[in-house]
Amino acid sequence: MQLPTSLTRSTVTVLVPGIVALTPWLLALVQHTDATLGFKDYPTLAHAIFFAGIIVTGTLCEGLGSYIESRWDTEREEKFQVKENWFKYLGTVVEHEPVGYRYLSRLVTAMYFELAMLSAAPLFLLGVGLLAYLRFSQLHCLVVVATLLCIVGAIVFFAWQACITHRVICETRQEVMRRTP
Repeated sequence: MQLPTSLTRSTVTVLVPGIVALTPWLLALVQHTDATLGFKDYPTLAHAIFFAGIIVTGTLCEGLGSYIESRWDTEREEKFQVKENWFKYLGTVVEHEPVGYRYLSRLVTAMYFELAMLSAAPLFLLGVGLLAYLRFSQLHCLVVVATLLCIVGAIVFFAWQACITHRVICETRQEVMRRTP
């Protein structure tokens, strides 16, 4: 069974980054404070609030990614005619959908995930760094340096990966639109 594209895309681009970004912070909160977040007395409400927090965080991460994508679109407009090809792609009605459309859809989902993780991964690593800092008091300096290096590495990796994916999307969409009657 194949999930609908919108459900898959929402799960991958909002829920997963939201869970990644929030998890170590919630763990730190319940491990190092008296907060139970209502899970003991109001489990249904606490789960709803937790899920809402994931959605809000994931949506903020996705929104930042959309901003970056729009900047890349502007930078690549001259070479790839991004706007023209995008609107042509959206307005094209075909009897048999080209394989390239499914490929583009998969690439777009991957890029939105990479862009959302561009902000979710540093939040996650900062939270993990805080947990390590609180746990290993004798290694504070090492924990801070390792955390900062990991954060920079994650930002560089996800930005690089998303930039490559964006370029492939622009090239592929341009070629598919050139070949679509």
